Amino acid sequence: MLRKASIAALSVLIAAALAGTVHAEGSETENVDNSQAAVTSASQSQSGQWIIMQQSSKMYAEGQLFLASQPTVEAKGVTFVAARSLGTSLGLKVTYYAATKEYEFTSADGVAIRYKLNSASYKINGAAASAGGAVYVKNGTLMVPLRSFVTPLQMKLAVNNSLKQIIITSSGTTAPPTPTPPTTPTPPPVPVNEPPAASFTTDKQQYKIGERVVYTDQSTDDKGIVKTEWTNNGTAFFEPGSQTISLKVTDKEGLTSEVSQTIVITDEVLYTKEQYDRLFTPIGDKFVIPAASVLQMPAINYAIEESGQQTLIRANSPETIVEEGVHYSDTVSGNVRFLIHNQNSRTSPVRIYIVATNENTDGQPVTVTTGKIGIGGPSTYVSATGKMALARYLESSVQGKTTVIPAGESRVTLTSVSDQVLTTGKVITAHADVQTSAAVRLSVVVVDADKDPLAMLPLLPALPWDGKHARGTFEHGDRTITLPAPIGGSASRIVLGDQTYDSYQKGYDALSGFEQTNIGNYGVNYKLVLERVQPNTLIALNARGGHYGGSFLVNGKLTYMTNENILTSSGEAGVLYRTGNTEENVTIVFSPASGSNLPIHMMFIPLPAIVQ
Repeated sequence: MLRKASIAALSVLIAAALAGTVHAEGSETENVDNSQAAVTSASQSQSGQWIIMQQSSKMYAEGQLFLASQPTVEAKGVTFVAARSLGTSLGLKVTYYAATKEYEFTSADGVAIRYKLNSASYKINGAAASAGGAVYVKNGTLMVPLRSFVTPLQMKLAVNNSLKQIIITSSGTTAPPTPTPPTTPTPPPVPVNEPPAASFTTDKQQYKIGERVVYTDQSTDDKGIVKTEWTNNGTAFFEPGSQTISLKVTDKEGLTSEVSQTIVITDEVLYTKEQYDRLFTPIGDKFVIPAASVLQMPAINYAIEESGQQTLIRANSPETIVEEGVHYSDTVSGNVRFLIHNQNSRTSPVRIYIVATNENTDGQPVTVTTGKIGIGGPSTYVSATGKMALARYLESSVQGKTTVIPAGESRVTLTSVSDQVLTTGKVITAHADVQTSAAVRLSVVVVDADKDPLAMLPLLPALPWDGKHARGTFEHGDRTITLPAPIGGSASRIVLGDQTYDSYQKGYDALSGFEQTNIGNYGVNYKLVLERVQPNTLIALNARGGHYGGSFLVNGKLTYMTNENILTSSGEAGVLYRTGNTEENVTIVFSPASGSNLPIHMMFIPLPAIVQ
């Protein structure tokens, strides 16, 4: 038997959780006739008695109005109520056991009621009993049979059908005088997190081979879903038979729900896998392609135009930072682009500085103005820093920050690079442009993160070339390739970064005096002008050097290669663009991505016809 205090709390509990119909059954319930209506009306509830309005979220406990978190549901003669709202309002301890999907409600009187999701059996203080119906989740709320909840608490149920009320009283309670309605309503119960409800639909139940499957996620949760995990949710299938798709969702507190559906794939072919991949792989995603088939496509010969003066400084050696020092330095003027790509192997954090020194003896100052900048990292993933640095550079605008350097003095420029602290094992990549008003010495300096680079500069050694990674000064940092002839009528390709079709830059290492070859042409800006790409042509990228993760501007729109990862082998192709039903002029701007391998082949493949 519950104590009087618990009975009063139970009135709040039921009122906060129920709004539905209960039929009086058995010896525990009494029928209420219409003569009692004035006494038991919702606005005149007796002490120790509460009323639930059927087919409504309104309920009254001793004259106090509450709203249920979920209206009651009647199914096959069983009335279901919101269990967590009941338990929380009564002051019961609510425990969820994720491993067994069980909920336990424990009262201060020692009554323990345990439910298992989707089970019609439950336990009262460890003893099994029939709940009268299987518990389930509705709109994120756990629903249990009403009688199974109140019976262990020794409560009586009655119904007034004419007034559409459920009347609940404690066993043996006598009706006291009608109380005065309170002037201040009781606050509603604090909501308790319910597990999510996983749900999805497909647009059909039966599909042809190569027919697109459209999934609609209809999962819900009371506090929001934070993780969605699909299994076997292919956009199309290419073998006949049954396919089972599963969806698992997780809410903010780690509760999960999972659901599965099965669709049927017929023997009829709408598209082969090759046709489907070429037609429907999203821009920036990749598909499988036979590596040998790429080499069977005719390679297009082209001329390289190197117009304008753009000096490239590639500071990629020593690639691994093991000591403080000057990684590269040279005196240059005009338009200059830096490509920096390093990994810190020191035990202490470091910064990379670009220091400009005015060596003029005529006393004239020099100005250095920053242009476009893109930085990737610091990160542990080498290819990711290269891809992101290039993407940010391609989309950046000219900064226009000017630094004035008096004769004989030094200043740090491109401070967004030195703002990055490179901890042990982390990689950074940077593409950055500057414009100088006259000749100036530009030095790439690495020191521990807490040190002043200008104070340290006279003491730092010039580090030797590591004999493997290119560093140096290279002229003609921009290349334009224009193809005026029609392409895409038949499969063809452009080979880039291979030394045969696309010659490597020649330059020098100003610190060692050695000639240098920019193998792969990293840091070079390419502009491909494709004047007549035929209708319905796929433009895709194939990595022949092993793996590739880069970024491209295609007609001014940034495209990652790839959106979620990288091209991992020559057996993959990434989608850059598809032309429509008319001939198009397509312009592609990019630079070979640091941390990736060259060469790359850009393919032009006629698309199959769309099946109507």
